[in-house]
Amino acid sequence: MKNKRIKTILNFVLTMIIAAVFVACSSEKDGENEKQVSGKDNKFGGIIVVAQKMTPPNLDSDKSTAWEISEIMNHVYEGLFEFDANYEPQPYLAESYKVEENGKVYTVKLRKGVLFHNGKEMTTEDVKASFNRWMKNNQGGNMIAPYFDKLEVINPYELKFIFKEAYAPFISVLGSYVSNQKFVVRPKELIEKYGDNIIREHIGTGPYKFIEWIQDQQVVLERFDNYVPNDKPVSGFAGKRTAYADKIIIKSVSEQATRLAGVQTGEFQFAEEIPQDQYEIVNNDSNLTPEIVKPDAGLMVIINCGTPPFDNKKMRRALAYAIDMEEFGRTVIGNEKFWSVDGSLYPKGTVWYEENSAAGIYNNYDPQKAKDLLKEAGYDGTPIVLLNGQDDKVEKYGAIALKAQLEKAGFNVELELFDRPTVVERRFKKKGWNVNLSIFHQACPDPQVNGAWTGTNAWVSNWDDDDSHAMDEIFARMMKETDKKKRFEIVKEFYSKTWETLPYIKTFEFSRMHARNQNLKGYKTFCQPFFWNTWIEKK
Repeated sequence: MKNKRIKTILNFVLTMIIAAVFVACSSEKDGENEKQVSGKDNKFGGIIVVAQKMTPPNLDSDKSTAWEISEIMNHVYEGLFEFDANYEPQPYLAESYKVEENGKVYTVKLRKGVLFHNGKEMTTEDVKASFNRWMKNNQGGNMIAPYFDKLEVINPYELKFIFKEAYAPFISVLGSYVSNQKFVVRPKELIEKYGDNIIREHIGTGPYKFIEWIQDQQVVLERFDNYVPNDKPVSGFAGKRTAYADKIIIKSVSEQATRLAGVQTGEFQFAEEIPQDQYEIVNNDSNLTPEIVKPDAGLMVIINCGTPPFDNKKMRRALAYAIDMEEFGRTVIGNEKFWSVDGSLYPKGTVWYEENSAAGIYNNYDPQKAKDLLKEAGYDGTPIVLLNGQDDKVEKYGAIALKAQLEKAGFNVELELFDRPTVVERRFKKKGWNVNLSIFHQACPDPQVNGAWTGTNAWVSNWDDDDSHAMDEIFARMMKETDKKKRFEIVKEFYSKTWETLPYIKTFEFSRMHARNQNLKGYKTFCQPFFWNTWIEKK
């Protein structure tokens, strides 16, 4: 009886101890939550104001290649796959995937419990509807459409993408951040409502939900309190995303001076694309931090290979020898912190970098050799039409500098500057232009994407001869090879053939500069700005 009484007392004491520990832990957790809401060290709260250099034409990433759209809507929409800091695709809304039947079948499992901003759980039916629309309307979808067979839904969280033949770059294309190619998931109901028309409502799975867009003025985003993050380590676009700010307001501010002044005063926490010649001003301002994007872009000479005189390979080689790459970089960009020369079509830091891919032709300035090649090619002095945009500073002043260099080597150059829409329209025509200077974003998801600029059916080069067909064959093998090491060997063939035949010429690499106010913390420079995992420092 006595032992039973002692046991009862001990059980009571133990219960009280556990209860006390639970209360203490709960109080500590409540204290932490209270600290997050009101404490001086709290990261949550506030508004991040961003100055963007251009206003987007719409906010539907399937209907435009304008980067301004994805810079905004990456906060709202998410992909099955997102690229990490090493520029490799990682599962995001996808939980996992496997490649079967020698690269013809991709089985993808979704993360469970992911919520759209309307509170509905994401399932394979939403993925299917979004994918079918992406295939018809998006440049990335158009790229894979000729090879795709069908999509099979296995259950609400698993589906199969089935191709007619092996398609190695599929995952990279799904995650591509270039020209809004990335496949993002929208609710099935939203797809059914808008079909192939531009979507005007926006319901995603991202850390921020869309509130309003006042065209030519601003976009307002608000934290999604029921956001279900990926739990992987943070890396580039991949990994866990935390929405610290209550709101993000992205303003359209076309004037560079206004963007810089605003971030200096704290009106903006972040200003996109400040001119590189303002580096010392930004770097010496104690309120600012320059954010230099690396890898970023390459300035490329696009050549119309389908019409005289550049249907002659000797003429294209003369063009390469006529360009002093280093002088070109100094003239167009200036500060050597922002440009460099490297012949690899993919930059250092990516899995596709190849140091010796352009040996012998790249950065081998020889104006006399250029003149000799012009003579061998039978060039008669007919004006070379250099068609270029005047909206972008690098493209405009690059075209002026390129004209001067080519004329030193014996080319007769006629420079025609237009707004970008006019340039794009004219560049797609076979006649009326010979050369175009264009910016290629280097953080490209996969070498297969370059096929759009390189082979017989390329977008603008009009290239159709034995060399272009040989290049087609290289890309056909690259498309089917799923073994990474073997595929890289084919990629190196593509590099070698490019520098041998010159459908386009890489000149120099350069970096954009953004400016960040010091009260914005946690920002990580990547190919596009993003503001999850960033917060406003409270004073």
